[in-house]
Amino acid sequence: MGRYLLSFTACPMRRPESVILARAYLDCGSWDEVRRQCLEDDILMLRFESSRKRISSELIKRLKTLSDVELASLAHNDETAAQTALCWIAISRTYEFIRDFVEQVVATRWEQGKGNLPIGAYEAFYEEASATHPELEKLAEATRPRLRNQLFQMLREAGFIDQEFNLHAYVLPIGARDFVGSEEEPYFPTLVRSSSAS
Repeated sequence: MGRYLLSFTACPMRRPESVILARAYLDCGSWDEVRRQCLEDDILMLRFESSRKRISSELIKRLKTLSDVELASLAHNDETAAQTALCWIAISRTYEFIRDFVEQVVATRWEQGKGNLPIGAYEAFYEEASATHPELEKLAEATRPRLRNQLFQMLREAGFIDQEFNLHAYVLPIGARDFVGSEEEPYFPTLVRSSSAS
């Protein structure tokens, strides 16, 4: 079992910035060039060099998991919800920790008819996961709440929960439906099929 990649604490979803990077990549075809543009040309409009390095590195890591067709949709689709869905797919592919939590906890609660996602459900998952992922046990006490808060923020940005931790039914936006097959469906734990989706 591999180690959990926990660097998502560096930045939340950042949909607008992800769109900018996808467009930059499609223009030049090189992630190294995109990284250079972030650091030297400041295409993300981040004031501090440390922020440019941290945020661009994390976003590029996620975007590399998308195919060129998915990147093109992210770059050129004007439907914000579809862009968000593609960012969420990239996040789910990148971070096994998030994927496991979504599939094991969020989806299970939704399927059981539980309408919320309490902090306690996260803490129980964290403790259980620590048994097989010692990197969780080694995290500094100050880092643990940041990990949780960033995860919950992403779940809100994706549209699965609200500020009160209530779960919400999720309908795939039209512009993302071509990219969500049997492998990607588990990434969307509260997914429902609308009558217009067929």
